[in-house]
Amino acid sequence: MTASLLTRYGHTPAPEAVRWFEVADEVAAILGADALERDAANKPPFTEVEILRRSGLLPLTIPARFGGAGISWSTAFEIVQRVARADNSIGQLLGYHYIFQAFPYIDLDPARGQDLADECLIHQWLWSSTGTPQGPQATAVRTRGGYLVTGRKPFATGSRVADRIYARAVLDDGSRLALVIDTASEGVVRHDDWDVLGSRLTATNTIEFRDVFVPDSEVITNLGTHDGERLPHQVLTTPAFQLLFAHAYLAAAEGAVLAARDYTLGSARPWFHAEVESASDDPFIQNHYGSFTARLQALAAVVEQATTALQWAFDAGDSLTATDRAGVAEQIAAAKVTAHEVSLDVTARIFDVTGARAAGSKYGFDRYWRDVRTHTLHDPVAWKYNELGRFFLNGTEPVPSAYR
Repeated sequence: MTASLLTRYGHTPAPEAVRWFEVADEVAAILGADALERDAANKPPFTEVEILRRSGLLPLTIPARFGGAGISWSTAFEIVQRVARADNSIGQLLGYHYIFQAFPYIDLDPARGQDLADECLIHQWLWSSTGTPQGPQATAVRTRGGYLVTGRKPFATGSRVADRIYARAVLDDGSRLALVIDTASEGVVRHDDWDVLGSRLTATNTIEFRDVFVPDSEVITNLGTHDGERLPHQVLTTPAFQLLFAHAYLAAAEGAVLAARDYTLGSARPWFHAEVESASDDPFIQNHYGSFTARLQALAAVVEQATTALQWAFDAGDSLTATDRAGVAEQIAAAKVTAHEVSLDVTARIFDVTGARAAGSKYGFDRYWRDVRTHTLHDPVAWKYNELGRFFLNGTEPVPSAYR
């Protein structure tokens, strides 16, 4: 189930990456065994998080300079894909965690960075965020030894099951603090209200802060009033998330096609006009699979190219220019919108090769489309096309923000 559709000839990952890919495949096999049943139950994925924790996959994006594995974004997203092909919700959860775990170190001083890395390595924490950047933001009020944080945000992916939250809260002067919040802190209320069409096990619930005390030691930095004020290498979080989405959509589509292939080879029947004995010999079924394979192979190449661009920008550090950051962001945007369209189409069209019986709920072929359809609503693809068009025609660089 976890393999890619086609072998990537000439691609030789580092031995350390291969080891983690094998672990990811083992996790995927466990999750894939009952993915349909867990999706139907729609329970917060506490058990699934413990599977990830025991596997050793959680701390991998802690920078090497602080004693972590410091894996590349290519390796991180490949791990996410391998898990997400079997269970897209848990793959998404892991991807969000990898990003929120990695990016605080851009702003932390070395001593605090080392302390945080040591804590993460010991406790194997799962990270999440405070939810959608739209609407009212959490506020922070100065108090003795720290801040009191108050606010309520929906769509906080992973918050129901996370150990630590990378939070943003607005001060009286309009500037924003980046904070680490312990989910066990008094005043943290994690609602259990995520009951939607797809991506059901991402624990994307509402989170609420009721005068949560955050000590000064857990303040990462002051982010200013908006992301456009920060250095280009400090605002790569949004492109990283947009790229994560592309990887998750690709994984959902590949998972769907791989599952459909198993059904075609084991249970599907050829159309009687084909005059063949096996569905795999039906020329029209073959044509569909040829289309799936070609489109997903092309999408994989686009996503891989965008991942290389993100790694280059990440490695550039404070030498990254605003123009370079814009170019990388738009390359990722192109991958994201391509993944959006291809994955929606492919996950819907697998029924063309499985037939009427495969629409039975016991097979669960619809969950791949439901996962993609739900998550692709994260931000309107029309705005991404407009952003790409303005950049290509007029060289208009997107001002860094929560969605650009």
